[in-house]
Amino acid sequence: MSSGETAGRNRIEFLDAVRGVAASLVVFHHLMVNISPEYRWFGHTFFDPGRIGVVAFFLVSGYVIPMSLRSGSQKAFWLKRFFRLFPVYWVAFALYFAVAHESISDAPLWVWGMNFLMLNGLLGLVSILPPAWTLSIELLFYVQSSAARIRGLLDKAIHAGWLWLALFLALAVGSRVLGKDLPVTLPLLMFCAALGHALYLRDHAGSGVWKYLLGAGLVLGPVGTYVRGHDGEWAPLTYSLSFLMGLGLFFAFYLLQARPVPKVLMSLGGISYSLYLFHITVTYALHDLLGLGGPVYFLAGAAASLVLAYLAHRFVEEPFNHVGRALARPRSGVPVGEPARTP
Repeated sequence: MSSGETAGRNRIEFLDAVRGVAASLVVFHHLMVNISPEYRWFGHTFFDPGRIGVVAFFLVSGYVIPMSLRSGSQKAFWLKRFFRLFPVYWVAFALYFAVAHESISDAPLWVWGMNFLMLNGLLGLVSILPPAWTLSIELLFYVQSSAARIRGLLDKAIHAGWLWLALFLALAVGSRVLGKDLPVTLPLLMFCAALGHALYLRDHAGSGVWKYLLGAGLVLGPVGTYVRGHDGEWAPLTYSLSFLMGLGLFFAFYLLQARPVPKVLMSLGGISYSLYLFHITVTYALHDLLGLGGPVYFLAGAAASLVLAYLAHRFVEEPFNHVGRALARPRSGVPVGEPARTP
């Protein structure tokens, strides 16, 4: 295997490792908040492992999505993304409703429809499947990147990160002035995706923009958080540390990407999307329905989440991924899309 092939393989492996750790942090957090008041206090006061994982996920998306858009047509991209995201989400949505329907608020039908379409997070609506609030922000990044590619500006889309960071600061100031909880998390996560994109361009085009985006985020992320103040759920220190540690998690694996990734992290990365979606059903069933607690609940919840995620990945995710790839495959003699260009 050539050194170039090794480098490409290691880049994909490091991304899977980040996904695996990020999903595990989200699961760990949701298991622990149900059994440990001390942990709830710590997570509320210092940092939230679940939010650390979410920040790392958006850096991964920022790195991966431009790579996907450069290698194929718009139609192929959206077909593969649709079958990658929606079918397993709908299964997770239905299973959670079947198990936890008594705890779900009586939301209007249109709110259910927005959840079904993954648009609830963008509109500030309740997430019927609790972890799914991030998915519509992810879709927004896809739309932004896809639109930039259509305009021939995909590589320049990293500069949208400056606009998202500015919007984060503006909403933080607005929250303080108006005394209202404005949606600061959405632009901050979009900024994280832009930073991931900038790192992709560093690796594939030698771009140095990532250094300036990273520096701005390290300073202005915490500054905006403290300007915003305590919103009743997130203390400034908790919000800031969770954001900074999410960046640190991604960069730790990014800097060590030349090293072999443990197979367990590769496996976790492979099932990370299903793990993210399905674990909340397990935690609810074991804690709220069966009344389990303590170490038994934690171990049973972790094991059952992994098993359910594997089954969902094996029998839902993979088959529909194959469908998406088959539908995206060009007809004989018809090119998939324009070749990737070097910026």
